[in-house]
Amino acid sequence: MAIIQPFKAVRPVRNKVCIVPSFSFETYSLNEVNRIIKTNPYSYLNIIGSSYIRSLPKSKRFKAIRKQYDKFKKKEILIQDIFPFLYVMRIIDTLGNQFVGIVGLTSIEEYKKGNILKHEQTLKPRVKAFSEYLKKVRIQSEPVMLTYAAEPVINRIVNKYLDQVPEYEFSMTDGTVFEVWMISDFDDIKTLQNEFSTIDKLYIADGHHRLESTLMMQEEMKINNPYHTGNEAYNFLLTYFIPFDQLKIYPFHRGLVNLNGLSKESFMKRLSEKFHMEKISNYKDPEPHEYILYIDGEYYRLKIPDERLKSGKTDVEILNDEVIVDILKIKDPRNNKILRYHQGKLGLKCVMRDVKRKDCRGIFFLHPLTFSEIKNVADAGKTLPPKSTYIDPKLLTGLFVYEF
Repeated sequence: MAIIQPFKAVRPVRNKVCIVPSFSFETYSLNEVNRIIKTNPYSYLNIIGSSYIRSLPKSKRFKAIRKQYDKFKKKEILIQDIFPFLYVMRIIDTLGNQFVGIVGLTSIEEYKKGNILKHEQTLKPRVKAFSEYLKKVRIQSEPVMLTYAAEPVINRIVNKYLDQVPEYEFSMTDGTVFEVWMISDFDDIKTLQNEFSTIDKLYIADGHHRLESTLMMQEEMKINNPYHTGNEAYNFLLTYFIPFDQLKIYPFHRGLVNLNGLSKESFMKRLSEKFHMEKISNYKDPEPHEYILYIDGEYYRLKIPDERLKSGKTDVEILNDEVIVDILKIKDPRNNKILRYHQGKLGLKCVMRDVKRKDCRGIFFLHPLTFSEIKNVADAGKTLPPKSTYIDPKLLTGLFVYEF
């Protein structure tokens, strides 16, 4: 069962909404963070990423973040809704793709029950660190993105709001447009809750670490609360609900700094034993179940044999198992000096420039996974190799804040 709950969002005052939210902190370099903070005192980065806050020991850093957040509220840069609402949010990216979903809360208990499924493995130190942050700061400021099979009644209610004047309409500096509508009608909220309750499974599209961290925080707070009922604010997760069919999925291509001691001849021979390989004159986008290899200025097409597809593994899993682990002997795809990951959303010129900048000898270009493949992995209780998907849309930090 999928649960969706309205909440009293803390959000930017309307006349500053275009300058308060930021993209996820990790998407910026420290130079970019410092520049934004210096030129924009209203940016949410002032709350979470100022040089002063970053310089503090962890024991004081979280308290300073909460204090800065409270300053933003006191100055009415951020304001809290009087009543609990749901929110329709439409995102239009720079390629013209449109994404429409609902911002609300879901119960973290549904993840424990197996009604919210993951496809990505998380890192325990990162989960623990963010759990400590949540316990001290007591706010969630970037939604986890959960996805589901589109439902006609949900779509009908959402589309009704798209015809109205939005509460917010603004663009970020990269050109991405965000529009927000408040769902305040009680009947609409009740209908949405009833329709979501008929959905068996939700799937994590983005935010695996934030969800796991919220779970860890919730379990600790539950233990420390002898009067725990399950209705406390810490039991809920800030969420953006979006149908499968609206997601855009891109691959992460695998760059190779070197061949881990193999000669090129030996490497290519091993590849030819595992795949149908042919040299091609120019780059072409890989089809499903094939890779394009660029190495030493030459391109090769590698097609996965039919017998290997019978395993049910995705293309990225086969590449990881057959090449990264078996041939190159890389045991940890996250922590090594050979693999580099290149965002598949970027065009060929940008990727190749990135390859040269990172001093890569070669790169495997992959075809993107379908959501059906991701869903099958999640349904089977498995996870994909690290950096298997880059999923749009990307959400903002500080546009909606949930206090617990």
